[in-house]
Amino acid sequence: MRARLAEMARQDPRCERFGAERHRYRLSPPRAAADVDAFEARYGIPLPRDYRDFLTQVGESGAGPGYGLFPLEGLCYGPPDEDEDDDGWAADDEKAQDRQPGVLTTPFPLTAAWRPGPRERYEQAALVTGSLAIAEMGCGEFVRIVVTGQDVGRIWFADQVWPAMTPGPYFREWYLSWLESDAPRRP
Repeated sequence: MRARLAEMARQDPRCERFGAERHRYRLSPPRAAADVDAFEARYGIPLPRDYRDFLTQVGESGAGPGYGLFPLEGLCYGPPDEDEDDDGWAADDEKAQDRQPGVLTTPFPLTAAWRPGPRERYEQAALVTGSLAIAEMGCGEFVRIVVTGQDVGRIWFADQVWPAMTPGPYFREWYLSWLESDAPRRP
């Protein structure tokens, strides 16, 4: 994985690929297994095996689809600069929502793609229980991994602007497909 990231960085030295200006094709060091154990104990959930293995063997945060992977704990993008927009704040708010008591232990409610009907009232927070925000795709879309319920380990895309929840692959396939892609550059 690190060799492929190095190749991606070599092919895109100006970080023109979507999100690369944020993660710059760099992964943080892996997280200590004891830290991941402590996270799981604190929130009362086991992390999906392939995600946990990634955290402890590959890297905790950084290079990945969209703006990259969030760290398990702490700020998503570091303290905001005065000259930057507030994208990091939205991501940190999304992570903070996940860490509320009972959110991660409540089973993820969906088994199929969801969009609200014309008269349906919904609460976004209720749709993402049992899942952990792990990345941001931009424009209010977050990547979540299910940690409790039927779909443990599956990636779901949560669009907050155009309310929708869409299932994706499991973590490993999601990350590897990004590594293997040759996404077009931004215009």
